[in-house]
Amino acid sequence: MIKVVSFDLWNTLLSGTNSEASENFRCEKMREVFLRRGYDISSGRINDAIKKAWDYFNLEWLNKYYTLQTSMAVEVILSELSLNADEVLRKEILLIMQKNLIQSDNRVIEGMRELVLELKDKYTLAIISDAGFTPGRYLREVIKNIGLYDAFSIYAFSDEVGVSKPHKKIFEYVLNSVGAEPEEGVHIGDIPATDIKGANDIGMKSVHFYKETYLFKDSEKNSPSFSTDSPEGILNYIRGL
Repeated sequence: MIKVVSFDLWNTLLSGTNSEASENFRCEKMREVFLRRGYDISSGRINDAIKKAWDYFNLEWLNKYYTLQTSMAVEVILSELSLNADEVLRKEILLIMQKNLIQSDNRVIEGMRELVLELKDKYTLAIISDAGFTPGRYLREVIKNIGLYDAFSIYAFSDEVGVSKPHKKIFEYVLNSVGAEPEEGVHIGDIPATDIKGANDIGMKSVHFYKETYLFKDSEKNSPSFSTDSPEGILNYIRGL
């Protein structure tokens, strides 16, 4: 019997198709701060610096299974821009990096809101999400803003648990929170190398939701229990377990 159903956040519950717009917004906010301080730095240079920070983040994330502190990303950006910033400026840039997604236009993927509301009365629902540059405390605000916060009983963000997917600890955190065995859990996510591998390795059922998958599409290396691009398909699969 299934007790807990966990969801990845981006490209599973929330659409990631506006990521370019979100990054541009982050860049322009930084440029405004720099201009107020007398640094006329082009958007192109700032974007390049942010990309360097993402490269560093991804290297740590993929190889060490942990989420880089956003403050370290800020140091990469300032170094790339050759800025010897004071603590006030560092804090301003840090908050732009961390809070950007709260101010973005976050869209629930079609059909996922209905799926969550259908499941919440029968199962314990959880979010298992790698945090990126936005810590879990701010990702909670994103979920509140879309009106689904109370549907989830457990939040497992990588910066808070201390590891990122596919490390078993982040999945164990959810299972232990409800006293569930791995076979009593289902995890839904878009990335085979993190969502599917992590769920499979611990013994949970795994659902590859590939509607917006864009990273690590090698699902054949991490075969899911079920694969679909339809929230309705997920519902039918879970009902049949």
